[in-house]
Amino acid sequence: MITPTFVSTSALSSETRSSIARIQARLVDAQKELGTLRHADVGLTLGATTGISVSMRQDMTQIQAIKDTNSIVLTRMRGSQAALQSLADKAQSVMTALTGAQSASLMPETIVQEAKAGLQTVQDQLNASLDGQYLFSGINSDVKPMEDYFANPPPASAQSVNAAFFAKFGMNPTDPGVNSISDTDMESFLNNEFADLFSDANWSANWSAASDRPVNSRISRTETANTSTTANEMAFRQMTQAFTMVSGLGFANLNSGAQQAIVKAATTMLGNGISGVTKIQSFLGVTQQRVADSNDQVDTQLAFLERSIGDLESVDPAEITTTISNLTTQLEAAYSITNRLNNLSLMNFLK
Repeated sequence: MITPTFVSTSALSSETRSSIARIQARLVDAQKELGTLRHADVGLTLGATTGISVSMRQDMTQIQAIKDTNSIVLTRMRGSQAALQSLADKAQSVMTALTGAQSASLMPETIVQEAKAGLQTVQDQLNASLDGQYLFSGINSDVKPMEDYFANPPPASAQSVNAAFFAKFGMNPTDPGVNSISDTDMESFLNNEFADLFSDANWSANWSAASDRPVNSRISRTETANTSTTANEMAFRQMTQAFTMVSGLGFANLNSGAQQAIVKAATTMLGNGISGVTKIQSFLGVTQQRVADSNDQVDTQLAFLERSIGDLESVDPAEITTTISNLTTQLEAAYSITNRLNNLSLMNFLK
Protein backbone atom coordinates (compact mmCIF):
# COMPACT_ATOMS: atom_id res chain seq x y z
CA MET A 1 0.00 0.00 0.00
CA ILE A 2 1.32 3.35 -0.98
CA THR A 3 1.19 6.01 1.71
CA PRO A 4 0.75 9.46 0.33
CA THR A 5 3.09 12.24 1.54
CA PHE A 6 2.22 15.82 1.60
CA VAL A 7 4.64 18.52 0.47
CA SER A 8 4.02 22.04 1.66
CA THR A 9 5.23 24.93 -0.47
CA SER A 10 5.64 26.88 2.79
CA ALA A 11 8.02 24.23 4.16
CA LEU A 12 9.97 24.19 0.90
CA SER A 13 10.20 27.95 0.91
CA SER A 14 11.37 28.00 4.55
CA GLU A 15 14.05 25.38 3.86
CA THR A 16 15.24 27.28 0.81
CA ARG A 17 15.54 30.49 2.81
CA SER A 18 17.60 28.68 5.44
CA SER A 19 19.81 27.32 2.68
CA ILE A 20 20.28 30.84 1.30
CA ALA A 21 21.33 32.10 4.75
CA ARG A 22 23.89 29.32 5.11
CA ILE A 23 25.30 29.94 1.62
CA GLN A 24 25.49 33.69 2.27
CA ALA A 25 27.39 33.12 5.53
CA ARG A 26 29.83 30.78 3.80
CA LEU A 27 30.22 33.30 0.96
CA VAL A 28 31.02 36.11 3.39
CA ASP A 29 33.68 33.93 5.04
CA ALA A 30 35.13 32.95 1.68
CA GLN A 31 35.32 36.57 0.52
CA LYS A 32 37.01 37.49 3.81
CA GLU A 33 39.53 34.69 3.31
CA LEU A 34 40.25 35.89 -0.23
CA GLY A 35 40.94 39.38 1.15
CA THR A 36 43.12 38.30 4.09
CA LEU A 37 44.48 35.02 2.67
CA ARG A 38 43.89 33.36 6.05
CA HIS A 39 41.07 31.31 7.50
CA ALA A 40 38.03 33.38 8.39
CA ASP A 41 37.74 31.57 11.72
CA VAL A 42 41.20 30.32 12.64
CA GLY A 43 40.04 28.71 15.88
CA LEU A 44 37.26 26.77 14.18
CA THR A 45 39.52 25.61 11.34
CA LEU A 46 42.63 24.69 13.35
CA GLY A 47 40.90 23.29 16.40
CA ALA A 48 43.41 21.93 18.91
CA THR A 49 46.37 23.47 17.05
CA THR A 50 45.02 27.01 17.50
CA GLY A 51 47.20 27.47 20.57
CA ILE A 52 50.33 26.99 18.49
CA SER A 53 49.28 29.76 16.13
CA VAL A 54 48.40 32.11 19.01
CA SER A 55 51.75 31.43 20.71
CA MET A 56 53.70 32.12 17.51
CA ARG A 57 51.81 35.37 16.96
CA GLN A 58 52.66 36.47 20.51
CA ASP A 59 56.32 35.67 19.86
CA MET A 60 56.15 37.62 16.62
CA THR A 61 54.68 40.68 18.38
CA GLN A 62 57.40 40.58 21.02
CA ILE A 63 60.20 40.22 18.48
CA GLN A 64 58.78 43.00 16.30
CA ALA A 65 58.69 45.28 19.36
CA ILE A 66 62.38 44.57 19.94
CA LYS A 67 63.16 45.38 16.32
CA ASP A 68 61.24 48.69 16.57
CA THR A 69 63.13 49.55 19.76
CA ASN A 70 66.44 48.70 18.10
CA SER A 71 65.65 51.12 15.31
CA ILE A 72 65.23 53.92 17.86
CA VAL A 73 68.37 52.81 19.71
CA LEU A 74 70.48 52.90 16.54
CA THR A 75 69.20 56.38 15.69
CA ARG A 76 70.09 57.64 19.18
CA MET A 77 73.53 56.05 19.02
CA ARG A 78 74.24 57.61 15.63
CA GLY A 79 73.29 60.98 17.14
CA SER A 80 75.61 60.33 20.09
CA GLN A 81 78.47 59.41 17.76
CA ALA A 82 78.01 62.62 15.79
CA ALA A 83 78.09 64.67 19.02
CA LEU A 84 81.20 62.87 20.23
CA GLN A 85 82.98 63.52 16.96
CA SER A 86 82.16 67.24 17.20
CA LEU A 87 83.60 67.27 20.72
CA ALA A 88 86.77 65.49 19.66
CA ASP A 89 87.28 67.79 16.66
CA LYS A 90 86.83 70.94 18.73
CA ALA A 91 89.08 69.69 21.52
CA GLN A 92 91.77 68.82 18.98
CA SER A 93 91.52 72.31 17.47
CA VAL A 94 91.92 74.00 20.86
CA MET A 95 94.76 71.68 21.87
CA THR A 96 96.60 72.53 18.66
CA ALA A 97 96.28 76.22 19.50
CA LEU A 98 97.48 75.62 23.07
CA THR A 99 100.44 73.54 21.91
CA GLY A 100 101.49 76.31 19.57
CA ALA A 101 101.13 78.85 22.35
CA GLN A 102 103.77 77.07 24.44
CA SER A 103 106.51 77.79 21.91
CA ALA A 104 105.30 81.05 20.38
CA SER A 105 104.24 84.44 21.61
CA LEU A 106 100.93 84.20 23.41
CA MET A 107 97.80 85.81 22.05
CA PRO A 108 95.73 85.66 25.25
CA GLU A 109 92.44 86.95 23.85
CA THR A 110 92.56 84.44 20.98
CA ILE A 111 93.32 81.57 23.34
CA VAL A 112 90.46 82.59 25.65
CA GLN A 113 87.99 82.79 22.75
CA GLU A 114 89.07 79.34 21.55
CA ALA A 115 88.52 77.93 25.03
CA LYS A 116 85.12 79.60 25.37
CA ALA A 117 84.08 78.13 22.04
CA GLY A 118 85.32 74.74 23.23
CA LEU A 119 83.32 74.94 26.46
CA GLN A 120 80.25 76.01 24.52
CA THR A 121 80.70 73.01 22.23
CA VAL A 122 80.88 70.67 25.23
CA GLN A 123 77.66 72.10 26.59
CA ASP A 124 75.85 72.06 23.25
CA GLN A 125 76.84 68.51 22.34
CA LEU A 126 76.20 67.04 25.79
CA ASN A 127 72.77 68.71 25.67
CA ALA A 128 71.97 67.08 22.30
CA SER A 129 68.50 65.55 22.19
CA LEU A 130 66.35 63.40 19.94
CA ASP A 131 62.56 63.33 20.10
CA GLY A 132 62.68 65.24 23.37
CA GLN A 133 65.11 62.79 25.01
CA TYR A 134 68.61 63.97 25.95
CA LEU A 135 71.29 61.64 24.58
CA PHE A 136 73.83 62.12 27.39
CA SER A 137 71.57 62.21 30.45
CA GLY A 138 71.60 58.47 31.04
CA ILE A 139 68.36 57.23 32.55
CA ASN A 140 67.43 60.87 33.35
CA SER A 141 66.75 61.31 29.65
CA ASP A 142 64.13 64.02 30.19
CA VAL A 143 66.59 66.30 32.02
CA LYS A 144 69.07 68.61 30.25
CA PRO A 145 72.54 67.60 31.48
CA MET A 146 74.35 70.96 31.56
CA GLU A 147 73.58 74.62 32.16
CA ASP A 148 75.27 77.42 30.23
CA TYR A 149 78.47 78.35 32.06
CA PHE A 150 78.36 81.84 30.56
CA ALA A 151 74.72 82.55 31.46
CA ASN A 152 73.65 85.60 33.46
CA PRO A 153 73.08 85.10 36.34
CA PRO A 154 75.94 82.62 36.58
CA PRO A 155 74.97 78.97 37.15
CA ALA A 156 76.33 76.89 40.03
CA SER A 157 79.33 75.79 37.94
CA ALA A 158 80.60 79.34 37.32
CA GLN A 159 79.84 80.36 40.90
CA SER A 160 81.89 77.46 42.26
CA VAL A 161 84.87 78.38 40.05
CA ASN A 162 84.75 82.04 41.10
CA ALA A 163 84.36 81.12 44.78
CA ALA A 164 87.34 78.74 44.70
CA PHE A 165 89.50 81.36 42.92
CA PHE A 166 88.55 84.06 45.44
CA ALA A 167 89.20 81.76 48.38
CA LYS A 168 92.68 80.99 47.03
CA PHE A 169 93.81 84.41 45.79
CA GLY A 170 91.54 86.92 47.54
CA MET A 171 90.29 88.39 44.26
CA ASN A 172 87.96 87.55 41.40
CA PRO A 173 89.25 86.18 38.08
CA THR A 174 88.26 89.46 36.38
CA ASP A 175 90.40 91.56 38.75
CA PRO A 176 93.46 93.11 37.00
CA GLY A 177 95.41 92.19 40.12
CA VAL A 178 95.56 88.57 38.99
CA ASN A 179 98.73 89.61 37.13
CA SER A 180 100.57 89.16 40.43
CA ILE A 181 99.74 85.44 40.73
CA SER A 182 102.89 83.35 40.35
CA ASP A 183 103.14 80.29 38.19
CA THR A 184 103.78 78.17 41.31
CA ASP A 185 100.62 79.41 43.02
CA MET A 186 98.60 78.85 39.85
CA GLU A 187 99.92 75.30 39.51
CA SER A 188 98.99 74.61 43.13
CA PHE A 189 95.49 75.98 42.57
CA LEU A 190 94.97 73.95 39.39
CA ASN A 191 96.14 70.71 41.02
CA ASN A 192 94.15 71.13 44.21
CA GLU A 193 91.24 73.54 44.70
CA PHE A 194 90.36 73.81 41.02
CA ALA A 195 90.70 70.06 40.37
CA ASP A 196 88.40 69.37 43.31
CA LEU A 197 85.61 71.27 41.52
CA PHE A 198 85.43 68.36 39.07
CA SER A 199 85.30 65.52 41.60
CA ASP A 200 82.37 63.12 41.41
CA ALA A 201 80.40 64.92 44.10
CA ASN A 202 81.05 68.46 42.86
CA TRP A 203 80.48 67.54 39.22
CA SER A 204 77.03 66.15 40.06
CA ALA A 205 76.26 69.07 42.37
CA ASN A 206 77.37 71.98 40.19
CA TRP A 207 77.91 70.87 36.61
CA SER A 208 75.82 67.92 35.47
CA ALA A 209 72.23 66.82 36.01
CA ALA A 210 72.83 63.55 34.17
CA SER A 211 72.55 60.13 35.78
CA ASP A 212 75.61 57.93 36.18
CA ARG A 213 73.53 55.03 34.83
CA PRO A 214 73.43 54.79 31.04
CA VAL A 215 70.35 53.60 29.17
CA ASN A 216 70.17 49.80 29.09
CA SER A 217 68.15 48.39 26.19
CA ARG A 218 66.93 44.92 25.32
CA ILE A 219 68.40 44.29 21.88
CA SER A 220 67.20 40.69 21.52
CA ARG A 221 65.04 38.22 23.43
CA THR A 222 68.06 37.07 25.44
CA GLU A 223 70.44 40.05 25.37
CA THR A 224 70.60 43.57 26.82
CA ALA A 225 73.23 46.27 26.32
CA ASN A 226 74.16 49.73 27.56
CA THR A 227 73.27 51.84 24.54
CA SER A 228 74.26 55.30 25.70
CA THR A 229 76.93 57.18 27.59
CA THR A 230 76.40 59.98 30.10
CA ALA A 231 77.71 63.49 30.63
CA ASN A 232 79.35 62.23 33.84
CA GLU A 233 82.08 60.34 31.96
CA MET A 234 85.59 61.39 32.97
CA ALA A 235 86.48 62.40 29.41
CA PHE A 236 83.79 65.08 29.38
CA ARG A 237 84.87 66.36 32.77
CA GLN A 238 88.47 66.62 31.60
CA MET A 239 87.49 68.60 28.53
CA THR A 240 85.28 70.88 30.60
CA GLN A 241 88.07 71.36 33.15
CA ALA A 242 90.59 72.27 30.45
CA PHE A 243 88.32 74.75 28.69
CA THR A 244 87.23 76.33 31.98
CA MET A 245 90.76 76.91 33.30
CA VAL A 246 91.59 78.87 30.15
CA SER A 247 88.31 80.76 29.82
CA GLY A 248 87.33 81.25 33.46
CA LEU A 249 90.49 82.08 35.43
CA GLY A 250 91.36 85.54 34.08
CA PHE A 251 93.84 84.14 31.57
CA ALA A 252 94.20 87.36 29.54
CA ASN A 253 95.33 89.36 32.62
CA LEU A 254 97.75 86.79 34.05
CA ASN A 255 101.48 87.11 33.73
CA SER A 256 103.25 84.88 31.24
CA GLY A 257 104.37 82.39 33.90
CA ALA A 258 100.84 81.79 35.19
CA GLN A 259 99.57 81.66 31.62
CA GLN A 260 102.08 78.96 30.73
CA ALA A 261 101.06 76.98 33.81
CA ILE A 262 97.46 77.01 32.60
CA VAL A 263 98.39 76.23 28.99
CA LYS A 264 100.50 73.26 30.06
CA ALA A 265 97.79 71.85 32.37
CA ALA A 266 95.00 72.43 29.82
CA THR A 267 96.99 70.76 27.03
CA THR A 268 97.54 67.63 29.13
CA MET A 269 93.91 67.59 30.27
CA LEU A 270 92.60 67.94 26.71
CA GLY A 271 94.85 65.13 25.51
CA ASN A 272 93.38 62.86 28.18
CA GLY A 273 89.86 64.00 27.29
CA ILE A 274 90.30 63.29 23.59
CA SER A 275 91.67 59.85 24.38
CA GLY A 276 88.68 59.18 26.62
CA VAL A 277 86.19 60.29 23.97
CA THR A 278 87.86 57.96 21.46
CA LYS A 279 87.32 55.06 23.86
CA ILE A 280 83.66 56.03 24.29
CA GLN A 281 83.23 56.16 20.52
CA SER A 282 84.78 52.72 20.26
CA PHE A 283 82.47 51.31 22.94
CA LEU A 284 79.39 52.76 21.26
CA GLY A 285 80.60 51.47 17.89
CA VAL A 286 80.88 47.93 19.24
CA THR A 287 77.41 48.21 20.76
CA GLN A 288 76.01 49.56 17.47
CA GLN A 289 77.35 46.48 15.73
CA ARG A 290 75.78 44.23 18.36
CA VAL A 291 72.42 45.90 17.78
CA ALA A 292 72.78 45.56 14.00
CA ASP A 293 73.68 41.86 14.37
CA SER A 294 70.70 41.39 16.66
CA ASN A 295 68.44 42.95 14.04
CA ASP A 296 69.69 40.42 11.49
CA GLN A 297 68.78 37.61 13.88
CA VAL A 298 65.41 39.22 14.58
CA ASP A 299 64.67 39.40 10.85
CA THR A 300 65.47 35.70 10.53
CA GLN A 301 63.18 34.85 13.45
CA LEU A 302 60.36 36.99 12.06
CA ALA A 303 60.66 35.36 8.64
CA PHE A 304 60.52 31.89 10.22
CA LEU A 305 57.48 32.75 12.31
CA GLU A 306 55.71 34.33 9.34
CA ARG A 307 56.23 31.16 7.30
CA SER A 308 55.11 28.92 10.16
CA ILE A 309 51.98 30.96 10.83
CA GLY A 310 51.27 31.04 7.11
CA ASP A 311 51.47 27.26 6.94
CA LEU A 312 48.82 27.02 9.64
CA GLU A 313 46.51 29.90 8.81
CA SER A 314 46.86 30.70 5.12
CA VAL A 315 44.44 29.64 2.39
CA ASP A 316 44.95 28.87 -1.29
CA PRO A 317 43.69 31.88 -3.32
CA ALA A 318 42.82 29.67 -6.31
CA GLU A 319 40.82 27.30 -4.14
CA ILE A 320 38.97 30.15 -2.46
CA THR A 321 38.20 31.74 -5.82
CA THR A 322 36.66 28.44 -6.97
CA THR A 323 34.71 28.16 -3.73
CA ILE A 324 33.32 31.68 -4.15
CA SER A 325 32.29 30.88 -7.72
CA ASN A 326 30.53 27.68 -6.61
CA LEU A 327 28.78 29.41 -3.72
CA THR A 328 27.65 32.21 -5.98
CA THR A 329 26.17 29.66 -8.39
CA GLN A 330 24.42 27.87 -5.53
CA LEU A 331 23.08 31.16 -4.21
CA GLU A 332 21.69 32.14 -7.61
CA ALA A 333 20.04 28.72 -7.92
CA ALA A 334 18.54 29.06 -4.46
CA TYR A 335 17.17 32.49 -5.30
CA SER A 336 15.66 31.05 -8.49
CA ILE A 337 13.97 28.21 -6.60
CA THR A 338 12.69 30.61 -3.98
CA ASN A 339 11.25 32.83 -6.65
CA ARG A 340 9.45 29.87 -8.30
CA LEU A 341 8.07 28.68 -4.96
CA ASN A 342 6.78 32.15 -4.24
CA ASN A 343 4.94 32.13 -7.56
CA LEU A 344 3.21 28.80 -6.92
CA SER A 345 -0.51 29.27 -6.21
CA LEU A 346 -3.48 26.92 -6.19
CA MET A 347 -5.33 29.47 -8.20
CA ASN A 348 -3.06 28.66 -11.16
CA PHE A 349 -4.55 25.13 -11.24
CA LEU A 350 -8.22 26.08 -10.70
CA LYS A 351 -8.57 28.18 -13.80
